[in-house]
Amino acid sequence: MDEKSKLIMEVAQTCFNTQGIKYTSIDEIVKECKISKSTFYKYFSTKENLVSEIISYSNEKFLKYTTDIDIDKKLNNRDKLKKKIIFILNYIKTNFFFNTQILNEFPEINGKSRKKIKNSIRANVLQAYYVSLIDVYGKKIENSVWEVIFILDSLVHEFSLINRLNDEDSKEELVETFILRTIDIYIENLKKIKPIIDKSIFYSYKEVDEKSSYKLLEVRFLEVVGKIKIIIDKIENKKLKEAILKVEEQAISKLYNSLIMDAMLAYLEKENVIKEDICLLNNLKIKLEEENLNDTNE
Repeated sequence: MDEKSKLIMEVAQTCFNTQGIKYTSIDEIVKECKISKSTFYKYFSTKENLVSEIISYSNEKFLKYTTDIDIDKKLNNRDKLKKKIIFILNYIKTNFFFNTQILNEFPEINGKSRKKIKNSIRANVLQAYYVSLIDVYGKKIENSVWEVIFILDSLVHEFSLINRLNDEDSKEELVETFILRTIDIYIENLKKIKPIIDKSIFYSYKEVDEKSSYKLLEVRFLEVVGKIKIIIDKIENKKLKEAILKVEEQAISKLYNSLIMDAMLAYLEKENVIKEDICLLNNLKIKLEEENLNDTNE
C-alpha cells in the first residue's frame, strides 16, 4: 500500500465522518486530496471499494499498533494494558461515526456481510484486551477472563460516551487509574464469587482466537522483514540481502530460536540504517519464543 492510497483513505474517512458516506461524492474526495479523478480510480474502482479498503487499512493499523505495544520491552505488562486502554478509547472516538454509517448503510461490502464486518472490527478490540489481561493477571483470571473483559470494555465505552457528550476528552491518567482500580477490586474479590459471564456474551466471540496473538506476531515479524529488505535493496549490499533472506526463511519455517536466526540478526544489527528495525525483530522474536513456550507448557 503506497502513500497516495493511504492519503485518499485518510481524507475520505475524514469527509465521511463530517458529511456522511452517503452525502460525500468522489469529486469532493478528489478535490480534498488535490488529485485527479483518474488517480482516484487507479486505486479504487468504486466508493464501496474505497470503504472496504478503509476498513482493511484501519484493522491493519489497529493490529500493528497493539502488537507493537505487546512487544515493547520498555513497558511492563500493566503499562501495556494502560496504553491499550487509551489507544482503544481514541480508536472508538476516531472510528465511531464511520463504523456506524457502514453498519447502517451497507448490507454487505465487497461480498462481506454487515455482521461479518462488525464482528471482525469488534474481535480485534476483544483480542487486544485478552492478551494484556492474561499477561497482567495470569492464572488469577483464567476462569473469569471474559467477565473481566466485559467490565473493562464497558468502562471504556462509558468513558467514550462521556467524552462525546461533554465534547471533551477525559484525562488519560483518570481513565487508566479508574479502570484498572475497578478491575483490581473485582479480581481481589474473585475468591468469594463465581463468574457468571463467559465468552458467548460477546456477539463476535467466534471471531476471537485466544491463540491468535502468536499469529499476529508472526505477521508483524514478516512485515518488518519486508521493510528491511526494501531498505537493503536501496543500499545494494549483497551480504546484508543474503542475511535478511535467511532470517525470512527461518521465520517462514517458524525457527525463531535457531542459531542461524540469532547469527543473522546479530550480523544485521551492526548496520546502522536498519539497527532500529532489527531491534524490533529481536523483540518480536523474544515474544514469539515466549508464546511458543507457553503453548508447549499448556
